[in-house]
Amino acid sequence: MKTAVNIGIVLLAAAALAFMPAGSEVGALAARALNLAFILVFALGVSFAYRRFGFDFSRLPAGFRLLGLGAVGALVLIFAGWSRLIGGPGGLLLALALLGACAAAIFAVVQRYRLIA
Repeated sequence: MKTAVNIGIVLLAAAALAFMPAGSEVGALAARALNLAFILVFALGVSFAYRRFGFDFSRLPAGFRLLGLGAVGALVLIFAGWSRLIGGPGGLLLALALLGACAAAIFAVVQRYRLIA
């Protein structure tokens, strides 16, 4: 029963956005707010992880520190410009390639961290 109520609430909100005057602007505002919330949660997660593992991170060689910070910075830029990035020709492929490169860089930093920990 609870699931049916939740589905009804989502359908009611979607109908309000679809049929309300200026509903597309409200929908765009809601999408921007969700995007901003996602970036905020990502940034808070990175800051908490840096507080927890900051000393260990400083023990990594300079190249791996640069690789890790560059990957996190690139992720923030990708998330911030996602709509523009995927708007051009081949943009989605480029965005996925950049996300894969960031994931590989973070994986390499974590593997190196495991060697010194």
